[in-house]
Amino acid sequence: MADKTLAQLAKKMRGLDLCMLTTVTSYGRLASRPMSNNGEVEYDGTSYFYTWADSRAARDIEKNKHVQLNFRAEKSFLFVAVQGEATLTDDRSAMQEHWHKELEQWFKDGLDTPGLTMIEVKAKRVNWWGEDDGEIEL
Repeated sequence: MADKTLAQLAKKMRGLDLCMLTTVTSYGRLASRPMSNNGEVEYDGTSYFYTWADSRAARDIEKNKHVQLNFRAEKSFLFVAVQGEATLTDDRSAMQEHWHKELEQWFKDGLDTPGLTMIEVKAKRVNWWGEDDGEIEL
């Protein structure tokens, strides 16, 4: 396995936008859905996503914080799996810090969208496969 720092991996991840967010359901099954990661963000081990407070993803996270994010680069051979712990917040100042105008395609009223919540995923382990393979424990 390659010896790489999170900062070095973040450079490889630059521009990755969509990922699959996998949660554990109340029945102990896995459920995945696509999420926008905003590929312009410099990855530092924490990812932020927006969803509806009553969504399946939010309900799953309330019961079990363990999640996985799966990324795939379209223009190069790179796959990234992030195992982490998720929390939910509706704190407007925290949400404002990570809000991007492009999100209004899903949330028409921006941060004023009723029922909007933010998912924060803190990585615990990151694996990648591509030109080299590796793992980082955080």
